[in-house]
Amino acid sequence: MTDTSRGAIPTAITDKLTYEKIRDAYLEQNPEQHKYYGLQYLDDFFKGMAVRNITSDTLRRYITHRRTKDNVKDPTIRRNMVMLRAMFNQARADKKLQLHTVPHFPMPRDSEAAGQYIEPKGFAKILTHLPENLRPFFIFMYGTGCRLGTLQKITWDMVNSDCTEIKLPAEIVKSRIPLTIVLAGKQLEPIAAMLRKMFRDSSKPVFYSTNFRIEWSRACAKSGLGTWNQKTRTRTGVRIHDCRCSAAINLIDADVDSDMVMKIGGWKTQAMLSRYNVLNTKRIRLAMVKGGEYVANEMHG
Repeated sequence: MTDTSRGAIPTAITDKLTYEKIRDAYLEQNPEQHKYYGLQYLDDFFKGMAVRNITSDTLRRYITHRRTKDNVKDPTIRRNMVMLRAMFNQARADKKLQLHTVPHFPMPRDSEAAGQYIEPKGFAKILTHLPENLRPFFIFMYGTGCRLGTLQKITWDMVNSDCTEIKLPAEIVKSRIPLTIVLAGKQLEPIAAMLRKMFRDSSKPVFYSTNFRIEWSRACAKSGLGTWNQKTRTRTGVRIHDCRCSAAINLIDADVDSDMVMKIGGWKTQAMLSRYNVLNTKRIRLAMVKGGEYVANEMHG
């Protein structure tokens, strides 16, 4: 009663909270996270643990456990921790925990970059070695930065009448924020024209994607941008996810405002976008030439 009168959460409530309770409450609000592969590792380590016993020291033990026993890299562990932190934040939003009862999360380092850049000429080479019915799938990803999982879930009921706009509902977008993709410009207008000629079935996927992973690997190998071993079904080189990375870089290099790039690709923060804005020697050289020309012009202006 004293806790309630001063607006605090009674200890009788917080003491009964377990990992499973805050996990289930979080998953109820975010059902798509049931499929997250890292959930099993959180379940194994924190099984039956009282929330009050999940301290910063406990979290450090989890990090050490994953590094040593599971031989997992820091970026993967970080994604596990992000989900656990979201569970705590959900419990706090539900007034089951107070701010001071949420532990500090000692987050492992993230990966430096979210991919590598596929230059337009390189992407053009890959396209020539892809089956014709798969080209629109990859052109769309390279042009818009759409996530692979989201792209596969785009259905005809999301496409407007003239096929120039696709409205993605929140449930298929990772950020859980609805997103509108506009098919405009030299790269994407042909895709819109192609869609206008196709039969529309509101429940069916818009883009053909059968066997897309193997065909991508084969095309990259033939383009000199990777290798493909048919016998072992293993590959190296540029990844499909690099199309998303490349879309961000192409927009930034075309002087599109970074805030607009974030909205187009669905990045929630500048830090997230920065992970996709990877550097290479060619981009650094172009930046230095551009900076040098500016200084020279100003000096002699």
